[in-house]
Amino acid sequence: MNTTAEAQKENVRKAYGEIARTKIVNSPSAVCCSTEQTPDYSAEEIRSVPSGAFLAEGSGNPVRAAKLQAGETVVDLGAGAGMDSFLAANMVGESGRVIGFDMTPGMLERARKNLAENNYPQVEFRETEIDNLPLPGAFADAAISNCVINLTPDKLAVYREIFRVLKPGGRFAIADIVLRGDAQIVYDNADKLPGCSCVSRALEENRYLDTIRKAGFEGVEIVSERSALAQKDLEAYARQFGLNPNNVGVSAHAVTLVGRKPATA
Repeated sequence: MNTTAEAQKENVRKAYGEIARTKIVNSPSAVCCSTEQTPDYSAEEIRSVPSGAFLAEGSGNPVRAAKLQAGETVVDLGAGAGMDSFLAANMVGESGRVIGFDMTPGMLERARKNLAENNYPQVEFRETEIDNLPLPGAFADAAISNCVINLTPDKLAVYREIFRVLKPGGRFAIADIVLRGDAQIVYDNADKLPGCSCVSRALEENRYLDTIRKAGFEGVEIVSERSALAQKDLEAYARQFGLNPNNVGVSAHAVTLVGRKPATA
């Protein structure tokens, strides 16, 4: 019998497997945030990567926040079709290295197809769960992830794994979802949300930041944010929950966070 954690992972794998099989490039998000705002990528950034890489399932732009340099080694957790991996490759150049990890075979197939059809010798994609990366310790200069860690059952385990694979002084830039207000409202009504909702598994903001610091990181801060739900969807969920749409008591936010592994770690 599956444990709750295993069942959560299988739900995510199935949902993103379906996206990988059916998603039309540049169509609205199928699973993640329903923000009314445009995706957090410029038209130039989207044009700079393979045409099949952008699926609009992320919640931010971690590559921009990572401030990558030529020659650096980067790991991308939950790489999907490769959008952020390819953006990172553009930043680190052929002297750098980018490894994108995903646990969904269909997504890896799309990412590898994009890779095969384009010239990115510094990029590779591997299948794994992101709380168990097949890498040695102190391997990477930077870690990125886009609206993936919120879907994992054990976020502390993921951040501890990021900490392990980063070099001393290495950094992360991660786009994710946090809740503000009474997060218990969301947890009590999780069964009324879509089965792979990024909101239903999100942590309350302070709890999330404490989780990252508990993994050993310093300098943890939110560098950008926006609403994670369009107003019409927030009102619809409130009615499902039996709440006043004008006074829900909890809100979901798409944030981009940065932090650093201590240089002496």
